Amino acid sequence: GVPIAILALASLLAGKIGDKKEWYKVHNSIGSTLENSADVKNMRMTISVGYYRLPANLRACLLYLSIFPEDYEVRRDRLIWRWIAEGFIQDGNHEESLFELGESYFNELVNRSLVKLLDIDYSEDGIREEYCCRVHFSVMDLISSLSSEENFVTILNDEQQTCSSNKGCRLSIRGSKASVDTTNQATMMSMLQVWSLSVFSPAIGSINLSEFKVLRVLDLEGCDISQSHHVLNDHLGSLIHLRYLGLRNTRITELTEDVGKLQFLQTLDLADTRVKELPATVFRLGKLMCLRVEFQTRIPGGIGNLVSLEELSDI
Repeated sequence: GVPIAILALASLLAGKIGDKKEWYKVHNSIGSTLENSADVKNMRMTISVGYYRLPANLRACLLYLSIFPEDYEVRRDRLIWRWIAEGFIQDGNHEESLFELGESYFNELVNRSLVKLLDIDYSEDGIREEYCCRVHFSVMDLISSLSSEENFVTILNDEQQTCSSNKGCRLSIRGSKASVDTTNQATMMSMLQVWSLSVFSPAIGSINLSEFKVLRVLDLEGCDISQSHHVLNDHLGSLIHLRYLGLRNTRITELTEDVGKLQFLQTLDLADTRVKELPATVFRLGKLMCLRVEFQTRIPGGIGNLVSLEELSDI
């Protein structure tokens, strides 16, 4: 914990060289951390100095990482497209895209040592693979605590399958099989206000997507839904507010034509799936900015209708 705190403070002070008053402010806000390095509360205080001095938009972006399990490797591009879907990244100027602006946010968090950029691998043809990042456990400890206090993220697992927040929230589902207890009245009310649903379980149990009326992000990456594809196909068309649909490595074999009803969809990730052909209705998605498919996935005519498309990639 101490080294990451030192890095975070060093990164913070680097931008205040020559400003003695600002350095004293930082010094006084730390308290007695150095005098009692074993005190976890003071350790958290040290890291929180860097957090609370972030601009509001960067604080939200950092807090958002508490959705992911501890030690989870997060692809940078996945994170940025999700930030965009959540509305954390707004138009700064016309010279850079939302994704480019998101890259600058990401780089700022890395430069402040709040997010660790992992080693970059290169493929056989010399092309750089995707960046991945990880949150140090000390930083994760802080943002997990804050996100819980602020109802920013609710974690459901094998022990807890209900949530009772009456505010719009984000669900992070973990455990052996993703399930939400819909028999609980408080949970039912909360589901009506969930903006983001992320599943980190190997399979899906009982989840009724039709109950998520204002969902903006649905990320099922890595969850095997080959035996429960009806959970998605039966209700996808009703998720009319959806901005991000992550189906990477879910083993699905086809995508329902109802995807064409998602008029606000910005990102559709079908990488590492078994989808052989995209439905033609995909080309009704005028706001789609990122489309990722497998190399062998057939793309029918009509790609020119995707007037907002910034990234089309095959794996």
